Amino acid sequence: MSNFSADIIVVGSGPSAVHAAYPLVESGRSVLMLDVGYRDTTYESLVPKQPFTQIRRTDPYQHRYFLGDQFEGISLDPLGAAPQITPPRQYVVRNTQIMTPVESRSFQAVESFAKGGLGGAWGAVAFPFLDNELVNAGLVPGELRPHYEVVARRVGISGCQDDLEPLRGVIQPLLPALEIDRNAEMILSRYERRREEFQREGVYMGRPLMATLSQPLGEREAQPYHDMDFWSNRGRSVYNPDTTVKELERHENFSYRNGRLVESFREEQEGVNVRAKSLARDEPEVFTARRLILAAGALGTGRIALRSLGKYDVPVPLTCNMHMYVPCLHYRSLGKSPKDRCHSLAQLTIIYDPSGDRDHLVQAQLYSCRSLLLYKLLKESPLPFRESLRAMRSLLASMVVFVIQFEDYQTPGNTCTLRRGENAGQDYLHIDYEPSGESARRAKKGVKALRRFMRRLGCLPLRSVEPGCGSSVHYASLLPISGEEKPLTTEPSGRLRGTRQVYIADGAALAYLPAKGLTLTLMANANRVGQNIVKDLAR
Repeated sequence: MSNFSADIIVVGSGPSAVHAAYPLVESGRSVLMLDVGYRDTTYESLVPKQPFTQIRRTDPYQHRYFLGDQFEGISLDPLGAAPQITPPRQYVVRNTQIMTPVESRSFQAVESFAKGGLGGAWGAVAFPFLDNELVNAGLVPGELRPHYEVVARRVGISGCQDDLEPLRGVIQPLLPALEIDRNAEMILSRYERRREEFQREGVYMGRPLMATLSQPLGEREAQPYHDMDFWSNRGRSVYNPDTTVKELERHENFSYRNGRLVESFREEQEGVNVRAKSLARDEPEVFTARRLILAAGALGTGRIALRSLGKYDVPVPLTCNMHMYVPCLHYRSLGKSPKDRCHSLAQLTIIYDPSGDRDHLVQAQLYSCRSLLLYKLLKESPLPFRESLRAMRSLLASMVVFVIQFEDYQTPGNTCTLRRGENAGQDYLHIDYEPSGESARRAKKGVKALRRFMRRLGCLPLRSVEPGCGSSVHYASLLPISGEEKPLTTEPSGRLRGTRQVYIADGAALAYLPAKGLTLTLMANANRVGQNIVKDLAR
């Protein structure tokens, strides 16, 4: 095989894919990115570049993007995965169950074929892993830290030095922290007055690190504080990987081809063949390269690798952050006018260190919920609809939601298995997942403690909502990094064991998930893998 389509093929266009491609393109290597690449062609142009309160008062067509032309923005099902997937964002999860089905009785799997992947709908919280968390994930802290800095410069991370820094990790450089809303100001002030008391009990509060611009960066604008972040990202203040795709497309040695669903690979003596399905022509295509990077999301990458290696009916590990929602009434803000100038993203972060050794941390983000529309709270209210509506209208400005996350280790019962379809039909992933007894006990204890702290911060918890396993959309460990020579694992360099030219650059390689978002670490590790391939090709 000598007629290469490119030096390197990258599968996917999400956070991992684009940052794996970046150092390769910069080094002068030819890179071909294969992607399905769905985009929103219906709602993006409809959303005015105006504050939420002004839109609600003045736009006669607001129902189109708030509710959806087919009312797809209204779901009466129980709160599940990704409640921030509003009508303008639903392209992010389009057709996934049709093209890559998942079967499970206990797990809500979310994948994406969008340009930018799930990065088109993430919450932009961008914490690094602590050293012990990196080691548990299979990564070397000293090796990864410089890549965090590279990615931070690329995407722009807003934040500040505060009480969270020892427990959240250090990132340089930082843009100034985002402004916070009235509820968050009052809650943070109360914490600061009682700081020593809270910290003696292992509770720390501060501003989250956000992949959102507080100052312009390149062609991207600063956060406009329109409270429309779940509906629109017109100035691109919130980082989306498709921004990086556009940057890469300015290089002659980079090519982005959408409309391709990668199905498998086969290694040859000199390189690797990649088989993809052309969605426009409904026929197979074959691309060739010296190296292949799989970055199609943990489940997508696992599916491609297992299919290519013929590992049907072979269970592989699966980790996923368990999380819970705790809506609260911030009664200290009752009767006070909310700020119109605000953003919709995480306002504050709480980190709970129950053992005092930075192990088994619990993390919670605080959100205000005005612009996600009232019905999402009404669904969770124990009152009848009419009474709930009257109450919520009066209390909405004082409502906040804590989203609590917990760590997850590999356990024997939590697995993902590739199965063949019946009668030579489409194959599918089968997922068995149930939090272990120890994980469930820690979560129950952590929620109980945090609810107690919420009350002391002036927030009255209304209930705890468990959206179900998988709903955090944080997946990892299908092909975990390991120092041992075991099949279906990833070498520390990023190379998939049992292959010569195939690398894993997304969450499938992480052996552990701490109680925080993994996206920043995915981007940093992908940049590391890309640089490793630069060195590999040079040799």
